[in-house]
Parts: sequence; structure tokens; C-alpha cells
Amino acid sequence: MHYNSNFKYINQLNMKTTLFTSMMLLVSSLSFAQNAPVDFETDASGGAWGWSTFENVDNPALQIIANPDPTGNNSSSRVAKFTARLGGQPYAGCQSNSGADLGPFVLDATTSTIKIMVWKSVISDVGIKFASPTGWSQGEIKVANTLINQWEELTFDFSSFVNPPVAEGQLSQLIVFPDFDLAGRTQENIVYFDNITFNATSAVNEPLTAAPTPTEYAADVNSMFSNAYTNVNVDTWRTSWSSAVLEDILIQGNETKKYSNLDFVGIETTSNPVNITGMTTIHLDVWSPNFTFFGVKLVDFGADGAFGGGDDVEHQVNIDTPVQGEWVSLDIPLSQFTGLTTFEHIAQYILVGKPTGTATVFVDNVYFYNGTVVPPVGPLVAAPAPIHSAADVISMFSNTYTNVTVDTWRTSWSSAVLEDILIVGNDTKKYSNLDFVGIETVASPINATQMTHFRIDVWSADFTSLGIKLVDFGADGAFGGGDDVEHQVNFPTPVQNEWLSLDIPLSDFTGLTTKAHMAQYILVGQPTSANTVFVDNVYFRNSSVGINDIDNNSVAIYPNPVKAGNDIRVNMDVNRIDLFDLSGKVISTSNNSVINTNGLSEGIYFLKIQSRNGDLITKKLAIN
Repeated sequence: MHYNSNFKYINQLNMKTTLFTSMMLLVSSLSFAQNAPVDFETDASGGAWGWSTFENVDNPALQIIANPDPTGNNSSSRVAKFTARLGGQPYAGCQSNSGADLGPFVLDATTSTIKIMVWKSVISDVGIKFASPTGWSQGEIKVANTLINQWEELTFDFSSFVNPPVAEGQLSQLIVFPDFDLAGRTQENIVYFDNITFNATSAVNEPLTAAPTPTEYAADVNSMFSNAYTNVNVDTWRTSWSSAVLEDILIQGNETKKYSNLDFVGIETTSNPVNITGMTTIHLDVWSPNFTFFGVKLVDFGADGAFGGGDDVEHQVNIDTPVQGEWVSLDIPLSQFTGLTTFEHIAQYILVGKPTGTATVFVDNVYFYNGTVVPPVGPLVAAPAPIHSAADVISMFSNTYTNVTVDTWRTSWSSAVLEDILIVGNDTKKYSNLDFVGIETVASPINATQMTHFRIDVWSADFTSLGIKLVDFGADGAFGGGDDVEHQVNFPTPVQNEWLSLDIPLSDFTGLTTKAHMAQYILVGQPTSANTVFVDNVYFRNSSVGINDIDNNSVAIYPNPVKAGNDIRVNMDVNRIDLFDLSGKVISTSNNSVINTNGLSEGIYFLKIQSRNGDLITKKLAIN
């Protein structure tokens, strides 16, 4: 099985306090203390540990070197150097030997705040994970650096994690993911890290993780502020008459509002009042280290759309003694705003906090929704029929072509549920509870040396990321024989609730240096173990034979919507792509299937796509 960082053992720890376990914890604590901090200054503190690397192409060894930048806030003499290969997996990393390196380690109130210093040239997540000798682990915690080309200390809160069950042994292995970049590297990255310390849990004054991702169906939402939806225009998130300080910050890359010195703050949509008729609930995610009271007031300005015009209505709902130090998801029924007798012209939203003038509140995911709409549970139509010539295709799964033999569509080491279903009479694979699933042609490896693309049709109502890994077992035809090569291509924020045709050039799989013995195909989905993906039309193809009878519905762009600055890709070979704004002005042009959205504002744009055989197709693109 190929390593996947999302794979987690889920265990329940039955805590029984006995004299024996108390003694063991004491002994392990003493043993652990001899091996910390991990500062690489001496052989006993990481310098002579048996570090190994993984999922990093040729897995270059972790190097212990002289500090390349001792002028910053890290004056240590020696540090660790990790080279993240361009073709390495996002979760490429390094790990100590299980056992004597770290020593038996117990997570408790004195050790569960882990800190590490990093020096990076890019912004990406750093992950830390602990494992027992059997491989038991609760998985990694990831924190992104905020500085580049200088030392920065990152903090990881393991206070919610538990120790392994007795049968699994004690934690004794440290695993570090220095450049955990799901978006995919664009270059080889050098990361230096140092001074891994194990500290007592202390009061946290700001959230270490982003607010939970909303799960309401987008068609059922009227959003003011959320990265998950398209937001309406908001005039201001802090009116001039507010008593609070506003900062726009990022938490794990997620946009968040921070209100400090909060008494009350006004938010307004007066120029474009929000009509929430038909909505049932207002949602906010809030986090505070110290609030003792939180109030939410909604104000409708009435048909005249003006404050104080005689038809204004309002009401405030109060939350007494809200939970501190964690994200609190507030879903407040609009029926509780009893004084709010009209809903067509909502123009003011007032947040109130106590202790008055000293409360700090982080806010995310502010939206109205109607919980009565049920999202589709699966595609209502079959995947689009492939249009490539059969002579140009090696098909693994499709009703259109003759398929080669596939050993299994779900290996025993997969973390997913597989169902073979029919959609409008078309054979389809359904993977639910998907973390990752392995597909194999080990008995009859596929020779894809003459192929140029890997094609797959996918549909999901809830995935937020999709990864596709191809593995060639080499001439010996066996896993781990020394000649295996592989690469994973990731698609962040794929389009939901429609068939997405991914026609991926094999050149994108840069680590796949041989293609004559293709034996494994791994699909990775997020949210981990909580997404369902329908799959059809899985095949390799050669672009030497053109696409015939192109229609607009068979051409897809992904991701769509796309976050400004990211690339979008067309699922076909093209001569040219022109990107237009709504006025018809050409913004940018590309002569291949990829075009960048750098510098573009939120809004609607159009792509004019010219295929290899001269066909013209126009597609709409949303940028958020």
C-alpha cells in the first residue's frame, strides 16, 4: 500500500487508572525527557537519530547542517534540512526510528503543546504526527507558516489527542511533514527545521484551526461571508459608530474577521439590502478566548430602504455564557427574532460582546439558509459518453469501449465503500466514505507508453479535493521491486453536483517516468472519509487522433468556480484559449489547456476555446 497521510486509525481509549499504569507513565515521562528538545545540537537530541524520508521521489536523506541563517530568532548551530522534491507527494516527510530515538512518549498536560522552528521559502502547511510501534496514530496536525526566508516558530495543540490503547504500545515515533502542500509544488523546496519542543498546555488566545467548513447546500444559502459560498455585497464589516477593532486575518489560509475590544459592532448591507424571505436560520461561527456573552441583532429597514423611515423592525437574540476557546457554530432560527416582522430589506447586523470593551471574537461563515432543500444524493444523468476514437483508447471502465482486465476496483487496503450501480442504465462506480481507494491491474499491467492522457469522469455533491495517483511497477511487475515510479495530481475545490470530465495529460504526472507497467490507480478524496464520488469512463488515450463532434456540454473547465490567482484547465487539447470579462475585453490568452487567473477580481468571465480541429466553444467561469 502506498502511504496516504489522511489514513487514520480511529480508536477509543478506555482510561483506567491503576498503580501499574501510573508507574508506567512516570517511567515513560522520565525516559522521554532525556530525548527532548530535538534541537540537533548533540547526537542525543536528533542529530544521530535514524531519520528516514518517505513519498519524496528518490527520498533524499534528511541532512543535519550548520544553521544557514543564524541572524534571526534562531541562533542554533545545527538544524535539519529537508528537500521537498517537485514530484514528491504533498505529504512527503521524514520520520524518526520508532523506539529509542524519541523514546516512549506520553501526551499529557505537560507535553501536548508542540513547537517547531521552520525556515521556508514558500507558504505551506507543516505537519507533525506521532505514532506507536504498531503504527497506531491519530494522524497529523497541520499549521501553515506565515513568514518566508526567515525563522518562524509554529505551535501545534495536541491537547485533544489521546495516548494509544495499551495493546498498541506507547507513542515513540516523531513524523514531520515540512512542506505539506495539497495544491502541488511548482518547484523543489528546501525547508530547514529545528528546536522541536514539548510544552505544557497554555491558554490559547486565538484559534489554531480554521472554522469548520459549512455543509449546507449552496442553492439553499444566502451568504455574507464564507469561503464556501458566493457572497453578497457587504458595505462594511465595521460601521463608523461601532465600538470594536476589526482585523481581516487568515487562519490556515481561511479568511476570518477578528473583533477585539468588542462592545458592539455594526455590519451593513444598506446599499443592497438582503432579502431573507424563505430563509429559516442565520449561521455564524464564532471563537473567543474570553467572551461571557454574545448577542446578534438583525435590522430590517423596510420598503423605503432607509434607517428610521418609520417601517424599520429589529430584534436581538442573546447567547449567555458561550463556550470559550473553541469554534462555536451558532444556528439561530429566524423565528427567535420575534420583533423582526419583515425580512425583505435586512440592512444591519449588530454583534454585541461582553466583557464590555474587552471581549475578542473571531467570526467566520456568516450566512442565512433554508434547511428544507435536500441536495441531490447522486447524479440524475449518466456521465457523458466518451467521444475519442476506440483505436486511440485503452479503457479500464466504460460502456463505450472494450475494457481491459482490472484485478479489483477496491483493494483490501482501501479506505472507502464501493458499490456497482446503474445511472440511467449506465454502469457506474460509487465510492462512499472515501479517504482513498486503490484500483489495480497487477496481473495484467497496462502499457501506456503510447498514450498521452488519462481520462476519468467524476461526480460528487460534497468533495472539496480530489487526488489521482498513477503507479508503474516497473519491469519486474512487482510492488517495491526497486523500479516503481508514481505521481499524484491534485484537484483542489472541484466543481460539485455535475459530471466533471478530467482529461489529464500524462506529462502532468511528472514523477511517472515509466509507463509500460501501469498497475495501481489511487483516488484520494476530501473531506477525509466523508465524501462520496461517482466514477465512470476511466481510460488512457492518445491525442494523435482528434476529438470529433465536439459539443459544448462535453467540454469542461476545472476548477469552476476558481479562487483568483489559481490555474484553470480545459479537459481537451486546444490551440488557443481567450479569457474575456463581461464587457468583451480580452484579459489573457493561452496556447495550451491551462490558463491563470492571477490579478483578476471576483466575478463572472467567459472563455472562448479553440480546439485542435478548429471548433469554437464558449464557457462561463466564476472567480471568487
